[in-house]
Amino acid sequence: MSSTRILLADDHQMFRTGVATLLAKEVSFEVVGEAKDGDEVIRLACQLQPDVIVMDIHLPVIDGIAATRKIITKFPAAQILALTSFEAEDYVVNMLRAGAKGYILKEAPYEELALAIRTIANGSSYFAKEISVKIFAMLENVGRPSASKEPAEKASLTEREIEILEHIAAERTNKEIAALLFISPRTVETHRRNLIHKLKVKNTAGLMKFYLSNFKNKSEFR
Repeated sequence: MSSTRILLADDHQMFRTGVATLLAKEVSFEVVGEAKDGDEVIRLACQLQPDVIVMDIHLPVIDGIAATRKIITKFPAAQILALTSFEAEDYVVNMLRAGAKGYILKEAPYEELALAIRTIANGSSYFAKEISVKIFAMLENVGRPSASKEPAEKASLTEREIEILEHIAAERTNKEIAALLFISPRTVETHRRNLIHKLKVKNTAGLMKFYLSNFKNKSEFR
């Protein structure tokens, strides 16, 4: 089994060294590079093409949000995890819009960082509990369409797609959804990709937003 190749981006060398040392103790992890600023992480991301990029937001030269956006443009398959001390809503939203697949805080225990990296490396998203609360709070404030005008996208969803969407909105992983619905994780991932394409959103956060904007409660799925 190949190890997960990780690129670290943080402007504090002591912090990078500490995280790299912890990750190196994991047989399944390999730190392939470290970047001290946004320009360097963009260059190394394209050069090394790691499985996961652990990105701080507050980076010199180019900040983590802009660096994430540029990396996704150059390297669309990049899996980026924000590891930062910033938890304000605008940071969270902008990082997700830039293309990050996860967001956790530096105060989190190492075990959560390791879990987040594994989750993202497997193609799913990961948000710290504090961040999930903020995301749902923000999405709940999004204006819902009137009952008299159902969105065309909502009407075009199949029963199975709606069921998958419900579980995605509940932050369940592909494996968890597969176990609940008695289908394979690969089938779940296919549904997830199809939903992103059909609903014209960019990522899992977009699916959550659509769910909360168009369905008031679970009974609407039935």
